[in-house]
Amino acid sequence: MKPLSSISLPLIAFLSITSTAQTPLAIPPALEADTFHLVVGEHQHQFYPGVTTTTFGVNGPYLGPTLILHQGDTARTRVTNQLQQVTNLHWHGMHVPGVVDGGPPREILPGEHWDLAYRVKNPAGTYWYHPHPHMITGTQATKGIAGMIIVQDAEEASLDLPRTYGVDDFPIVVQDRKFLPNGNFAIGPYGDSVLVNGTPNAYLECPAQVVRLRLLNGANSRVFRIGFEDGRTFHVMAGDGGLLNAPVNVDRIPLSNGERAEVLLDLSGMEGDSLLLMSFGSELPQSVPGSNNILWESSSLNGIDFPLLRIRVTAQTASPVTTIPAILGSAIPIPESQATRTRVKPLTGNGMVGMGMFMIDGQMFDIDVVNDTVLLGSTEIWTFQNNSNMAHPMHIHGCSFFVLDRDGVPPPPEEAGAKDVVLVDAGETVRVIARFDNLTEGWPYMYHCHNLMHEDNMMMLQFIVVDQQLGLIEDDMDNITVYPNPTNGLLRFHTGHAVHEVRVFDELGHMVYRQPMSAMVGEGSVDLHQLPPGIYLLEFRNQEELSRTRVIRN
Repeated sequence: MKPLSSISLPLIAFLSITSTAQTPLAIPPALEADTFHLVVGEHQHQFYPGVTTTTFGVNGPYLGPTLILHQGDTARTRVTNQLQQVTNLHWHGMHVPGVVDGGPPREILPGEHWDLAYRVKNPAGTYWYHPHPHMITGTQATKGIAGMIIVQDAEEASLDLPRTYGVDDFPIVVQDRKFLPNGNFAIGPYGDSVLVNGTPNAYLECPAQVVRLRLLNGANSRVFRIGFEDGRTFHVMAGDGGLLNAPVNVDRIPLSNGERAEVLLDLSGMEGDSLLLMSFGSELPQSVPGSNNILWESSSLNGIDFPLLRIRVTAQTASPVTTIPAILGSAIPIPESQATRTRVKPLTGNGMVGMGMFMIDGQMFDIDVVNDTVLLGSTEIWTFQNNSNMAHPMHIHGCSFFVLDRDGVPPPPEEAGAKDVVLVDAGETVRVIARFDNLTEGWPYMYHCHNLMHEDNMMMLQFIVVDQQLGLIEDDMDNITVYPNPTNGLLRFHTGHAVHEVRVFDELGHMVYRQPMSAMVGEGSVDLHQLPPGIYLLEFRNQEELSRTRVIRN
């Protein structure tokens, strides 16, 4: 047997939590306001005594505060970048216009800030924020940029539920991390140490009553299958997009990257007891990251059952919740009959969990290309056909969706509520239905695999949401290529036929600019610097032909 001094830091952490959890769970501070200042910076932090790790955090060394918002309010936020590299923040699951969504086109340069405001449209639920810069999302998320968002509304407030933050209502951000010999994080798909809210070997003191755990898979690639060591059941009360209509009794809940679940755990009469929250990796299919698939990257946690968090049961609070409501929300799934369009999105490619050439619809991410145009207020079915060799957690920005079916079979009740991430297994076809109620306002939305390694390797595409008038005009660009799109102002084009004039129209159909072109053929440009950000229709005209396309002015 190896002497203790030669055992790696992650292994010490793993052995420790399997025996007795030593560290009180950190509870991120809650900010309940309508104005926030979030500062993203570099820090030094000790996850283990005497071992210093370079981290990124929001208003602190690792992770960020929990933002508590109220439906109907306007949230005003300043994000300041104190890193030495570009960053941004994406409000994952929030129903916001594209201009404030925080996708890759939105870059906050070092030393600069981004001011934004949006009306809180979401129902009560658990959402989150994280970085989304092009090709370095995984790096920045690994180092610690993330935080929860809790939305409250009147419907949820009318229910007898645990909602005292940090007392009977707990954020549980589950991540795996790998530590290098120098104490810093390795950037990759898997870790071999478990962090919950940034705490290794964590325990949580919970009162002997009904408590709420807000679970978030904040890992880069690993899928967790969460339950308790003793097999006890618990109640799923909410998913990605808010309350289920009734609690669902389960003994396992799978969470892929970016997914959330709110669960109710009845600890009545258990004062002095303890229980262990686990991830049952041995139950994952071989196609799912975190299984023991020997063809992929290795990790000591792959394919095994491992602890996440020790729960120690303490005395009841003064006003305990002791029953679980039979009825929760009143959300009505979108009927399939309301869909006006179906888009089929094949997922293709082969590779490993942390690398590979995976594509959506035969395409890879190009920040200058808008891949889909959706009409404002429309309802669409998106069909994800996974023809690749592994499962992909698919996320659509700016909206929530409902899962219609998996290979023709309706989803289980715990997956029947509103969602924004769905795990599509290898060989599986999943259909989701969504209503698109937010304009992009000049900044495209993303849809992508939320395995951050795949996302950074460009398994991501862009779409815009336009009003009905602009959206009814179809592109006709067989003879003209326009780039970059989106553009910061100067738009270039290549034409195979003569162009006499370029006209530019806004979203209301008003002509806002025209430029004579002297019957030119070949390379040309249109200067849109004088126009405000937004979506525009360009018409390329000559005496015989008319070509039109949409462009985004950032």
